[in-house]
Amino acid sequence: MYQKHRLPNGVRVVAERIPYAYSAVIGIWIRTGSRFEDDSNRGVSHFIEHLLFKGTENRTAKEIAEELEALGGTLNAFTAKEYTCYYAKVLAQHLPVAIDLLSDMLFNSLFAEAEIEKERNVVLEEIKMYEDTPDELIHDLFAANVWQRHPLGYPILGTVDSVSQMDRETILNYYHRHYIPENTVIAVAGNIDYHQVFSRLEAIFGKWSVPV
Repeated sequence: MYQKHRLPNGVRVVAERIPYAYSAVIGIWIRTGSRFEDDSNRGVSHFIEHLLFKGTENRTAKEIAEELEALGGTLNAFTAKEYTCYYAKVLAQHLPVAIDLLSDMLFNSLFAEAEIEKERNVVLEEIKMYEDTPDELIHDLFAANVWQRHPLGYPILGTVDSVSQMDRETILNYYHRHYIPENTVIAVAGNIDYHQVFSRLEAIFGKWSVPV
């Protein structure tokens, strides 16, 4: 049986204890994706997903990549049309480490110019690979025809033109507008203690506020 909790700032937390499990999974879901973009920033949600792995005030990109791996865990993310998810799977006793890492990525990412340029090339190659894969491309063509000029018809990755022209200011403006408490759901499952999970998440995410 799962439990729900809402932090005072609007972050929603859903947790389910699975007592026979040895592991725990946490996912931070943000209500942002290609649906919320416009012609000036197509692909920005997916671009931000990449950049949150590229260094924070406390960790380098290498440290982000290796921290959970060293504990036998995994860290990943994906972007869809209506949400972006950052998630980690670890042994249950390492859940606090995963929470700390994900919150650092969410709150303290640097969005360094050098990393933006590196990831721009990565995303552009990803777009080209996607467009060369018919069984992937067909979904974008279908959505574009069904939704026409509505953002739901936009490709999640953006286009070569939109990604090539995207600058740091555009990225940060979108990030600050959409990465806010009321757009966030945190889901946790595994061999967890409800009180400990809710208390830790409130201590870290409860301080999150929208800049005035």
